[in-house]
Amino acid sequence: MRNHYILFVDYMNKGEAMAEVLKVGVIGCGNIFNLAHKDALKKISGVKVTACMDINESRAKDGAKEFKAEAYTNLDEFLDLDLDVVQILTPTYTHAEIAIKALKSGKHVIVEKPIALKTSEARKMIKTAEKEGLRLFVGHVRRFDKRWVQIKEVIKKRNILPMQIKKSEVQGLPFPVHYWYWDEEKSGGVAIDLGVHVTDFLRWFFESEPVQVFAIGKMIKEEAKVNSTYDHFIMMIKFEGGKVGIAEVSWAYPYPARYGVFYHHLDIIGKNGRIRYTPMDTPVVGVAKSQFEMPRFSPLLSTFPDAFERELRYFFECIKRDVESMITANDALVALEIAEKGVESAKRGKAVKFGGETL
Repeated sequence: MRNHYILFVDYMNKGEAMAEVLKVGVIGCGNIFNLAHKDALKKISGVKVTACMDINESRAKDGAKEFKAEAYTNLDEFLDLDLDVVQILTPTYTHAEIAIKALKSGKHVIVEKPIALKTSEARKMIKTAEKEGLRLFVGHVRRFDKRWVQIKEVIKKRNILPMQIKKSEVQGLPFPVHYWYWDEEKSGGVAIDLGVHVTDFLRWFFESEPVQVFAIGKMIKEEAKVNSTYDHFIMMIKFEGGKVGIAEVSWAYPYPARYGVFYHHLDIIGKNGRIRYTPMDTPVVGVAKSQFEMPRFSPLLSTFPDAFERELRYFFECIKRDVESMITANDALVALEIAEKGVESAKRGKAVKFGGETL
């Protein structure tokens, strides 16, 4: 059976979507906005970006220019606008404060992953959305990537019954030592920032809840050592039913090209079969210029750009049709909680049970 949200998006693509136009405001016109969300928003009918806000005036103006929208640098002025949806594309440590303010101002919210820096903040966001009667969506875009959707369909159709899944997402982080990604108090480090992609993926594929996690973190690059933050992280997560997920995430891979080469690896072992997928299984053609560069299949490498378009279109239609999303803010909370407990495990050197106990 095909995933609900893909069926829903297919239905919308046939021109069946409602005519209502949602007024959208974007907060954060930096990296992820320019790499993914800007082009995705331009392709979606039934929404109009009317305002862009960034604390950097130049970025705000550049973002607004793309949509013939108004530019803002003051959050309160921005939230006073007549908007239906606010999209938050800012650094992780700002998510909770901005999202709560936006919800209290009467706007639905779409926020990039991780939902927040800490689970305590995420719970406040969810409670605020419930209290205000508004929607809170979190951009776990892997669930909208056709590769993973198709593999999940194969698991169902072929009755693979996964018992162990290993998922790796690794790259060389290109940002300088003082960039906010390297500050664990702002990004959570690789375990949180990249880790939530994999923890959510494992829970999504297993369709089971986590029981305990054991993790080991390493500081490999000089940027990580200077900031005392892990840049390579491995979690072994036990799920209900004796299932085991192995999550490997890294910013430490020493690739020369800009942004590095984002490398995925997926290995599924089930009672009735095995599935393996990695882009590196295929022949690689390098490009020699002033330096040797690996091929880039999309601006982000980690996710094909059309996944962002499908994700946003789906969220907007959930609002218009007033239906529940197949990926909820609570799913994002659990993904963050697994990664958070992984960090706790790595620091304590012990496995951590869900419920706060150590083993």
